[in-house]
Amino acid sequence: MNLPLELFCIQSFHDMDEQQLSQNLHRKITEHIFVNSPTMLALCLTVIGLLKIYASLQRITTLADNLLAICLVAFLLATIFSYLALRAIPERRVRVMTRIADWLFLSGLTCATAVALFVAFVLAG
Repeated sequence: MNLPLELFCIQSFHDMDEQQLSQNLHRKITEHIFVNSPTMLALCLTVIGLLKIYASLQRITTLADNLLAICLVAFLLATIFSYLALRAIPERRVRVMTRIADWLFLSGLTCATAVALFVAFVLAG
């Protein structure tokens, strides 16, 4: 009779550890997004400025600066949602905000990669 109770206690401690690990994982992801998104935002602003200078000197128009503006918005929203996730108290809200910030950050990275490929192969050639 004592064996099932002991197993129950061990299982509940194990579940509590997994829940704590999940909370810590969400917190660390949020912190990384919060630290790196503003850097990527500043990088997008810099490249937009450089592309504007290049376009005016070459007398061309390009979609790269418009796509970078979309990346910039994604990084800005990722920063805002990660900040809200860091400030949130309920665990469910933290998970939702972290997931949104994560998707926005990955969307911004994907868009920035597409722009980098466009610049490397179209504008440089």
